[in-house]
Amino acid sequence: ADSTQWRPVKLRDTFCPGDVIRVQERSRADIALSNQPMLRLDQNTTMTLGGVKKQGGSVVELTKGAMHFFSRLPRNLDIKTAFVNAGVEGTEGVVNVGDEKAEITIFEGKVVAANESGTVTITNGQSVVAESGKPLVYQTVVKPRDAVQWALHYPPVIDRKAGESGEAQSLTNHAADVLTVGRVEEAKTDLDRALKVDPRSADALALQSIIAVVQNEKEQALGLATSAVAANPQSASAKIALSYAQQAHFDVDGALKSLQEAVKAEPNNVLAWSRLAEMHLSLQQLDKGLEAAQKAVELNPNAERAHTVLGFAYLLQVKTKEAQVEFQQAHEIDQAAALPQLGLGLAKFREGKVEEGRREMEVAASLDPNNAMIRSYLGKAYFEEKRDDLTGREYKNAKELDPKDPTPFFYDALQKQLTNRPVEAMKDMEQAIVLNKNRAVYRSQLQMDSDVAARSSSLARIYTNLGFQELALVEGWTSVATDDTSFTAHRFLADTYAALPRHEVARVSELFRSQMLQPLNVTPIQPSLAESNLFLLSALGPSALSFNEFNTLMVNRDRLTLQANGLVGTQNTLAGEAIVSGIYNKLSFSGGWSNFDTDGWRINADQKDRIGNAFLQYEVTPRTMIQAEFRHRKTQYGDLQLNFFRADVDPTLRHEIERDTYRVGGRHELSPNSMLL
Repeated sequence: ADSTQWRPVKLRDTFCPGDVIRVQERSRADIALSNQPMLRLDQNTTMTLGGVKKQGGSVVELTKGAMHFFSRLPRNLDIKTAFVNAGVEGTEGVVNVGDEKAEITIFEGKVVAANESGTVTITNGQSVVAESGKPLVYQTVVKPRDAVQWALHYPPVIDRKAGESGEAQSLTNHAADVLTVGRVEEAKTDLDRALKVDPRSADALALQSIIAVVQNEKEQALGLATSAVAANPQSASAKIALSYAQQAHFDVDGALKSLQEAVKAEPNNVLAWSRLAEMHLSLQQLDKGLEAAQKAVELNPNAERAHTVLGFAYLLQVKTKEAQVEFQQAHEIDQAAALPQLGLGLAKFREGKVEEGRREMEVAASLDPNNAMIRSYLGKAYFEEKRDDLTGREYKNAKELDPKDPTPFFYDALQKQLTNRPVEAMKDMEQAIVLNKNRAVYRSQLQMDSDVAARSSSLARIYTNLGFQELALVEGWTSVATDDTSFTAHRFLADTYAALPRHEVARVSELFRSQMLQPLNVTPIQPSLAESNLFLLSALGPSALSFNEFNTLMVNRDRLTLQANGLVGTQNTLAGEAIVSGIYNKLSFSGGWSNFDTDGWRINADQKDRIGNAFLQYEVTPRTMIQAEFRHRKTQYGDLQLNFFRADVDPTLRHEIERDTYRVGGRHELSPNSMLL
């Protein structure tokens, strides 16, 4: 504020009120304000920080350029321009300021825009144009989020090699450079010129394919990638682009094969190894994924994608410290990459640092605002913080950004079920099941069967809440039939059988199978025989981690939970149950005690039932678990036989049963459908 000289900024610089920030040609910046809002600045943008008002809201003045703002708290951001001022009401949108006018476009939420001509309110999908001395004018925007195309992320496919030359290659390299800062139109122009010089430039065709993938033009992407491979069958760039196009067409096996061919054709291509690691992780081949990611980092320690994928490889093995180191390095190398920020958020969540993890995810959403997967997990973060309004908004954003992805529908259904909206939850869950086939873009058929089973068991619980007990059982059986290794399906059946008479053997069997199949989780083992949802709702979902499925990392974070309930009735009836459970690093535990006393409805019909249990589970490796369990039960009761005549009651008949049960075991996964117990 007090200087006349511009100074270059660096990552994590801190600014004060009055400071002016200028973003120059082919640059972008992301700014986190102290009271939560995120600001994404395009090239050729100048902004002045106005500080924080007494009411808690930040003030910024946008002199020229484009700003994407992301604010989740009401009235905590005011944006001033020469043509219009905007009061942000917990909103997301874009402000563009030119020489003669300013435009405000709102993606979701509400903004109050005002100038000397009056005040208007802008809501979802609306846009307003402001010119000096003229009234504010609404304008129609068909695709509001196209206003932030400059902030989209395009994955790299060209690994530069020394000695490459030629006009076509020079134009292609320049296109790759400008694409990293979101200048897609400029990149397209360069690529068109490159292909006029050399129509068989595999790198140029590969880059065109990547642009088509990001802009959801799947058929064009596959055609361009196929042409790139035909132009140069030994080009790793072409095969990497083909893998993205194949994945967009649900052909994950074909994508994996293309990447294996890419590393064979160019063994030193760091992007090919990074992408191969990513695909292995998507298919839950964690060991192969880790090996490929380590190879990529070894080939080029300065490649952002290599460190990012290695970070996820560590994260999926719950090595959160190692993962954070890799994500931080990736972020230092490419500060605009969103995936390292998402990874950091997930790692902090797993360590129980909920607020820090959510903040990292907000940064990721600001860096790549049209990424539906990031929005789904940001919604999940708000869900874990019990911020219901923000949860629903992010799920809505994710649904709009990718209507074919079942993930936001699934998580939205769970949120609605927990907020006592079971009918709406049922509709969302049914839609998630219908859309599940689209998960083929990330997962194998076996993984998708597991996803269907998780969604079906969740739907069964919703049916139970609605009172459709028989329908719920059928859905539970269907879930088990779809994937016999689904622990959520077996646990649902165990809880349901607990409420049915003469189903104790079935209940114990299903509970045991659920325990043997479950990953580390905070869901406790209830000591009593009564049905209880416990913490099951939030824990439902795919349990096996992969590159695009992080549900358990957020649910099964390090924490301690307590649940207790009790009842009092006539005939000296007292009952109570308390359960404590938790997770720390790779250990999960649960301990519970249940007590039930009553004098009964007649002489010598008294009962005393005490049940205690303790359960430990340790994850030796992602594929190997060890469990130990102890159960104790002591029951005392009189003559409970139902007799027609009072005289038939035996006042001297007494029973006492005391039993301890120990179990130590484990599992090691040999294949998706076999294990050792």
